[in-house]
Order: sequence, then structure tokens, then C-alpha cells
Amino acid sequence: MTVTVFTVVKTLILSQNRRFLSLASYKRPALGSLFSRSSGGVFLRQCRTQGSPYFLPSRTFFNKPIPQDAVFPVLFGSGIIGVTLGLNFLINRRENRYSDPSNQPVYENTPPSSRKQVRSGLNDAQATDSKKLQPKIQLPKKVQHVIIGAGAAGMAAARAIRASDPRSCVLLIAGDESCGELGLAETNQQAPPPYVRPLLSKGLWWRTPERRAQMLNPEGDIRKHSWLYFEPLSFFIDPEKLSETEEGGVCFLRGNPVVALHPDRHTVCLADGQEIAYSCCLIATGAQPRRMPELEHCSISGADLIKARRITYFRNLSDYRHLQAVSDRLHKEGGRIAIVGSGPLASELAVSISGERQLTKEEKEAKTPKDTAEFGVHHFLGFKSVAPMQEILPPVLADAVSSFESKKRVTVAPATSVVRASLVNPKDPANSQLRLTVHRREDGGVIKEDKDVIVDHIVCAIGADPRTELAASAGLEVDSDNGGFLVNSELESRADIYVAGDAASYWDSQLCCRRRMEHLNFAEESGTLAGLNMARSAGSSEPSSSDASLPPEKTYDPLSSVHEFQPSFWCSLGTGAAYDCVGVIDSKRLITRTVFIENENADSCAVVFYLKPNDHRLVGVLLWNLPEDLFEDSEFAAPSRLNFARKLLADQTFLRDNNEVLTLAQKFDMGGEIAESYAELKAYVEAKKAEEAAEVEDSKKAEEAGTSS
Repeated sequence: MTVTVFTVVKTLILSQNRRFLSLASYKRPALGSLFSRSSGGVFLRQCRTQGSPYFLPSRTFFNKPIPQDAVFPVLFGSGIIGVTLGLNFLINRRENRYSDPSNQPVYENTPPSSRKQVRSGLNDAQATDSKKLQPKIQLPKKVQHVIIGAGAAGMAAARAIRASDPRSCVLLIAGDESCGELGLAETNQQAPPPYVRPLLSKGLWWRTPERRAQMLNPEGDIRKHSWLYFEPLSFFIDPEKLSETEEGGVCFLRGNPVVALHPDRHTVCLADGQEIAYSCCLIATGAQPRRMPELEHCSISGADLIKARRITYFRNLSDYRHLQAVSDRLHKEGGRIAIVGSGPLASELAVSISGERQLTKEEKEAKTPKDTAEFGVHHFLGFKSVAPMQEILPPVLADAVSSFESKKRVTVAPATSVVRASLVNPKDPANSQLRLTVHRREDGGVIKEDKDVIVDHIVCAIGADPRTELAASAGLEVDSDNGGFLVNSELESRADIYVAGDAASYWDSQLCCRRRMEHLNFAEESGTLAGLNMARSAGSSEPSSSDASLPPEKTYDPLSSVHEFQPSFWCSLGTGAAYDCVGVIDSKRLITRTVFIENENADSCAVVFYLKPNDHRLVGVLLWNLPEDLFEDSEFAAPSRLNFARKLLADQTFLRDNNEVLTLAQKFDMGGEIAESYAELKAYVEAKKAEEAAEVEDSKKAEEAGTSS
């Protein structure tokens, strides 16, 4: 094709005979020589006129007329060139129209360009009001302990500080609405107190509406009616009374977040302009969900899908309330929900949403039949994943999770990504269905456009990034690889500034690597350790006479000040798909060794060992469908499989061949022999106790009979 076009163009050039004379004139060169190029190009020719010393440049492109037989090839070649360029333009435009910003539709509102934008469910008016806070509550000029972030880590730190120093004063500051908690009806449209986040994707979905209402109530004795919150609202001191308290306590400040941190002055600056000095400060800001800008606006009209609450970045209690309401409505009326993500949170949400809707008490009394409307959940994993949790689990267990989701009526779409979303009815963005354009990666790596999917709501659970906005004002170092604030073994980032929870990147001395974890167990453990170190650093506000008589270096402190504990992580999709793990769990960068035991009347159990590729050192252990305790006993504490795994990691165990792997797996009692033996032993002990009690009773009756006779 290229040779043909070149031949036609060359014929056209050599066949034409036209000359163009330039109006410019040039002085005669010194040597009077002519500058020329090749035939058919540009050249200068001496055009001496009578008595004229000048040279006139002449431009010649063609030196022969076009013959009659060359007209058709020229026109045909020009047509071929036009068709080729047109097809090439259309193909490139179709492939790149969504990656090239110049080809994007003109949005009604400019889409967000960074992750610091408004969260789902927050409108522009609320965001503007949050930036214009006026001082409502006058806080003390100095507070002994300031905790930035009211999550699990912040609550654990506050408890640890109060346990170490009962008269200490702690200011627990909640985040703003743009990335923190939105107000709830149960909390008077204010941020709720710290709560257990894993229940949002698991336990709350299985409860009846009446039980959920009880669990969401932050008042009263929550230990009787709820295990969602760590403490009730009555546990906290009102901000108005913080300056008057003499016995100390924990003050929960809402609606006035920290906007700047000044380590040199030991102060924090609040949104209303108040500046509070501290002795020790803890950063427990947590993480924020990763965003998908390509799905936040309608690709046709540019309507804001977040403002219309058609897309949810699942993170907090407000997100759960909204998604629960959407799921219940679609279960009754029929519809579909799309889940985007391949991690544990996405799988938990897919299974929870696909379950049957829990009926209210009135519906049960009226004997309302179960929902019969057509409802479905589509789980899109992304281009890089062919099975859920592929980056965590070995392939055989990832496939088991995929099969489990399919049994729960979840449509799993492997190696598939949603590239854009549009409203079916752009005139009604609040109620219209959504058309998702899906691209699928084939075995050869070729990306092809799949058929569109119509859904009613989108849930994004593609991961989270630590909140490190305070690093700029505080001059704190941020881990460029793992994210989060860099801290030492004491979880200290700078002098008197500590970091705990999702935002901390700490050095694991047992595994010799830097890590950042986003799990409840680590948030509680790291928050507790940071709180103890803060109490030690600030000093006790209630001096003890016994401690004063001892030299400082001889004062005994049984609690460790460095991070040594290996936190655990668990995920439970239901019976037959649950795991607990400790250490580094990464099936992409580590070698996995999986040992199975097939049970006839139960789901298969497995132990997975994660090994370093260079020396086969054990750095992680995962228990699949195995309980944490070796046996169950309500009176005595049972040995823990996870504690045994922690000991293996601390002892720097190496597994270089399969025999060592099998030998070590047997120590986890995968078959349950220890539990069976303990049950038999317990039954024998109970029988012996019953016999002894019967003998004692018989002897008493015999004595009574002899006495009476």
C-alpha cells in the first residue's frame, strides 16, 4: 500500500509542468554560482536581464505535463489515501476517546481531579459550610494529650492513657465530613462515637431491622444492646466542660477538625481558628477510599453521580446506612448492584448484599412472603484479577472464594473493568438506571470491549490510601512505598508526635521489613502501644510516693514500649469461606505452600505458609476454615493456632522442602484430633465426677437409713 501511494505521488510530481516566480530578489553571489537541489526540487537560476546585475529565484516543481493515462491513477491513489487516513482516524478515536482528555464530553461540572474531593453523600453546600466554621466552643489553651482521629486506634490510645494515668485529660478530635463520618439521626446529625468498622460489611447485614436499630443506638449501656460502639456517648466529656474537669477524662470533639499541626510549637490548629497546645499528640487519621474518577460523572451528560448518590465509596457508618437502604429497596422492587474491587471488602459486600432481605417485625406478623423480584449483584474484579482476593490467597483458595460467591448468586466477572458509566435517563439522575461500559482482558492480554451492563447502583471497594494531609504542615516523613507516616519502633514520628492505625508505616523487627496494615487488630494494638508511650512521655499527673522513693532508672514497667506483637487479620464470607492470618500475606511477591485436608462432612481445611523467595523464610501463616483455638472450653483458655503461628514467625522458621512443610502443618491439628481427644477426656472427667457424686449421694442415703433404724 505504501509503495503504491509513493509511486502515484512521484508520477504526479514528475508529470506537472508549472513554475512559480518569487517576487523576492537576491544580490549576485560572489562566485556567481548557482545553488540547486535535485530534480523536481527547489533551485536558483541566473535570470540576467539586460543590464541587470540581479538573480531572480525560480521554483520549479514539475517539468512535464500530466499525460492522459495518469489522471485515473492519480485520482484513485488520492481516494485510497483519504479512505485510509479516515479509517485510521476513526479507529484511533474509538480506542482513545476515553483516555484522551480532549475527547471527553463537556461536563456540566468539572470532575474532581484529586483524592481530596468531597466524599459520597456530601454536597457542595456542606463542604462550603465546613470551611467556614465559627468558634462555638471555647476549648482550653492546653490539653495534655491530643488525639487526631476518632477511630479504633484513637479510642484504644485514649483507653491506654487513662489506664496508665487515671487523672489524665485526653482530647479526641473527629475528622471533618469530607473524609470522616457524616451525621446520623441517632447522633443528632453529628459524627458517631468510635465503632467497630468490620461489622459494617458483615454482622449488621445479618441482623433484623429492629436489632440494627438497637446496635446503632449510642446511648445507654451498649454492652447489653450493642457491640458496635467501643463506648457510649455518656463515656465522653462534653467539650464545654473540658476546662472545668479536675478528674480528667476523654473529650470527644466533633465538627471542628484539625487543619494544621505545628510540632515546633507543640500546637494543633482547628478549623475554627483555635490553637491548642499539647504535651503529646497522636495522629490516628486512618485511611480514605481510593477513587475512580471515570465513574463519578455521567459520560454523556456529565451529571455528578456522587452528588446524586448513585455511587458509594464504602468506608463509614453513613455509607452502610445508605447502601442498606438501597439494597432493601432493590430486593423488593428488583434491580442490580455493581461491586468494583477484588479485595476482601468487595467480596464481603458482594456476599452480604446478595443475601435475603431481613423482614421487619410487622412484616413477619403479617406473614409477608419473601421477596420474589429479580435481584442480582455483579462483582467486577478488574483487569489484573481473575479471582477474588487473588493478591492475598493462593490460586486454589482464590478460586474457592469465586465458587463461594457464585453459590451466593453473585455474578463474578474476572479480568473485567468498568471504564465508564452513563445514565439511561439523563433527565432523572436520582432515579435513572446506570449503563456500565465494560472492558475485558483476554488470555493474550488484549483488551476488548464487552457488552454493556445495566445496574441501579455502584459500590467501589478498590482499596484505601492513608490520610497524610498533616505531613505538609508538620514536616513529617511519608513512606513513598507503603504510604503512611514513617515511625520508629515506639510508633513515634517526631518528638512527642505518635502515629497509630492505618496511617502508620512501622518497622517490623521480627520480619525485617517496613509494613503498613489496615486491620482492626493492628489499629487496637498500635493505638494501645502509642497511648502507653504517650503516658510515659508526658509523665503521670498523679505522683506516687512509692515511685518517688526509687531512682528513675529502677522504676519497673512491665509493658513493652516497642512494637513486637504480630497483629492478626480475619475475613469471613460465611461457613466454608473464612480465614485468619498473621504476618505478611502476599501471594504475588511471596512463595505459597498450601496443605489441604478434605473432610467428608465439612468444608476443606488448609494451612498456607508464605515464604520469602530468596531464603524460604516463613513470614506469614494463613488458616483456612480452621478455628483459632485448638479446642473449645468455657472454663479454661485453649491454646491458639494463631499464637503458635506468631511463635514460628518470631523464631525465624525456614521451610526448604515439602517434608518440612507437611511436618509443620501437622502441628496445627488440621484434622481436629486434639479437639476430639480433649472432648473425650472432658466427657470422661464429667462421667467420673458424676460417679463420685452418685457414690457420695448413696453413702449419705445409707448413713441416713442406718441412723433412722
